[in-house]
Amino acid sequence: MKEIKITETAQKIIRRLFARNSVNTLHSDPELTAIFDNFAFDENIKYTEVLDEKTRIMSILASTIGGLAMTQFRTMVNAALNVGLKPREIREVVYQSIPYVGFSRVIDFLLAMNDVFENNDIKLPLDDQGTTDVHTRIEKGKEWMESIFGKESIEQMFKDAPQGQEHINDFLAGYCFGDFYTRNGVTMQQRELMTFCFLAAMGGTEPQMCSHAHGNKNVGNSKEYMVAAVTAMIPYIGFPRALNALAAINKAY
Repeated sequence: MKEIKITETAQKIIRRLFARNSVNTLHSDPELTAIFDNFAFDENIKYTEVLDEKTRIMSILASTIGGLAMTQFRTMVNAALNVGLKPREIREVVYQSIPYVGFSRVIDFLLAMNDVFENNDIKLPLDDQGTTDVHTRIEKGKEWMESIFGKESIEQMFKDAPQGQEHINDFLAGYCFGDFYTRNGVTMQQRELMTFCFLAAMGGTEPQMCSHAHGNKNVGNSKEYMVAAVTAMIPYIGFPRALNALAAINKAY
């Protein structure tokens, strides 16, 4: 049988990303490790060059939360630190996931992130990044919704709310957008991209992916940029969910 070797390109990138605290499967499954590493860290990366390294890692990090992949999440938090992402940027990826993935699922990722931070001598708690309060969150959140999806679209959404469900739109405005999208720490473009990555990795979110594909387009993320982000996620979320994400992008753009 022919031995599969990890390419020099893949080895170089792996050393950069996972210089510390990496998960090494070579000992138990060297053949699988070589197959995955050559795909994820050589072949795949050739098609994601439109993304800067930090954005590529942020996209993958978001996908590990959406996919509930704790072991890989811890590994990617370390990788994020190794490529220069600031702790507050990493934390904003985790915070941004809460309205989409749900607090019950995300709390374990938050605790794991903090554990990695402490192991890297990062002092907690980090500085606050919020910009709204109880009096402004709904108004500011609605403004963000309108800037991402269009004022006419949001006004129609509120108008068409089924009787007895009007509060859901208020929750979206105040909680999802007012409490989270308005935060400092990352850009609007990054938040919309991360949200799309959560949804892609979760699966079964095609209507929301279509909406947020349009949202990414509206905030200035190009189709090439979005395709690259999905390409970067393929090794981690698999082809069925990646193809669904690409279908949403193709429809929006």
